[in-house]
Amino acid sequence: MDYFHETIKVPDQFLAWIYLQSENNITDVKSHWHRSLELSCIIEGSCLFRINGKTAAASAGDIVLINSCDIHACQANYQSQSEMISIIFPYSFLKAVFPSFNDYRYQIDRSGTAFERLKKEFSEVYPVFVNRQENPLYQLKLNGFFYDILYTLFTDCKVPKLVPGSIKSQKHIERCSELLDYVDSHYMDPISLETMSNTFSLSKEHLSRTFKMYMDTTFKKYLTSVRLHHAYQALLGTDLPILEIALNNGFSDARAFSSAFFSCYGETPLKYRKKNQNAGLSHVKNAYLRTHGFL
Repeated sequence: MDYFHETIKVPDQFLAWIYLQSENNITDVKSHWHRSLELSCIIEGSCLFRINGKTAAASAGDIVLINSCDIHACQANYQSQSEMISIIFPYSFLKAVFPSFNDYRYQIDRSGTAFERLKKEFSEVYPVFVNRQENPLYQLKLNGFFYDILYTLFTDCKVPKLVPGSIKSQKHIERCSELLDYVDSHYMDPISLETMSNTFSLSKEHLSRTFKMYMDTTFKKYLTSVRLHHAYQALLGTDLPILEIALNNGFSDARAFSSAFFSCYGETPLKYRKKNQNAGLSHVKNAYLRTHGFL
């Protein structure tokens, strides 16, 4: 297998994850897939994208759309200095605002009015994000743009969903997406491979192979990562006791939570909270980038 699954999680205060290529030093992203919807606008230079086996170069002014479950990779700075701003809308948010999201694919016609509207949105998003330190309400402004962008995509860019015949593993990724939906909805419960096996009428061995082959991880590791994401938000965003955070997010006790948290962040939850509770949203993003190998 030459691609991996990427888990997209954003801080609770944001509707989407937004980042600049230059700030995060992201120049070569290997083939991967996720259930989220990803939009990238090339500000300067050019970037090379590979989506579902097809390669295309994008230059300044282009907008690249990555659909849910598309297998994709990106190489920036492959010819000269470049800059790109990307917005990744998490799957849970997409389903919440547009329940029929999965019934369509989305594509942008460069000669259409939707493309021009999206370019205008990005032209306004970019300076707000670049100068965010000067505006304490930048998050509110960006969330407004996110809604506008999705409105354009959902009204003018949706097309009937056709599974690419050349992607033999697409049906497996679709099934994997169903498994992830279940975990994301039941992470706070005492779920296990046996629970999943009974729910989906699949053997535990088959489920284990599916997670390993199409997500490059184990069921247990994925479940723990989901629980940690939600616990992390509660740790820095509330004053709840460590035990309550652990139990609210599916951990059996405070010790299990502390052990998992230490493995990921290198410190106990209590020590991490004391050191970082006032660090702001940029710290959350940095933690996400470190976890996914970008920093």
